Amino acid sequence: MVGDVVQFLCEQGYSLQGNAHITCMPGPVRRWNYPVPLCLAQCGGSRKEVSGVILSPGFPGNYPSGLDCTWTVNLPVGFGIHLAFLNFSTEAIHDYLEIRSGTLEMGSVIDRFSGPVTPKSLFSTTHQTSFFFHSDYSQNKPGFHITYQAYQLQSCPDPRPFRNGIVIGTDFSVGMTVSFECLPGYSLIGEASLTCLHGISRNWNHPLPRCEGNTELTVSE
Repeated sequence: MVGDVVQFLCEQGYSLQGNAHITCMPGPVRRWNYPVPLCLAQCGGSRKEVSGVILSPGFPGNYPSGLDCTWTVNLPVGFGIHLAFLNFSTEAIHDYLEIRSGTLEMGSVIDRFSGPVTPKSLFSTTHQTSFFFHSDYSQNKPGFHITYQAYQLQSCPDPRPFRNGIVIGTDFSVGMTVSFECLPGYSLIGEASLTCLHGISRNWNHPLPRCEGNTELTVSE
């Protein structure tokens, strides 16, 4: 009716293009005061929610040519994300999606996906995850529909008490490093520094070291 206002909200993964509110205007011909907006999947973006959606541009239609899109999921330290692929179809080899633990520049590659096969679900075990999508100038496909859900990362086992020595560092979470030193009269057997590994099962990158008493006696003349 005249004067009524309609509000538009997009589903997860889509961005609103246009006015979120439109009003039915008076006059001999009923019309809205603004064009009806659109919900479009964008090329890249940043996510901070604990759950969300990553869509290729134009989804569910074909993605355009010549794209280089980057999405990032930034969560509090101590959280990772579980990724589920609902749809996936790109031109094999030439169009691909690369997922990294960490930033696009410094993060380690989890995997690169290309072609018609929908990947299995996977985990990113860092609080920051990056998605990079590239398309060339030939074939266009429907692209991808990915959902993610945050989960809390566990810490590596507490190395204390460390007999006959001390542990330097109290943060045993993923990616953190602790060091070990022995008390006077003891020698360190093993690695002096350990890093908590990424992965579903939390473990240090080396066995825990130990401090053993020195058996050699120094005789002074």
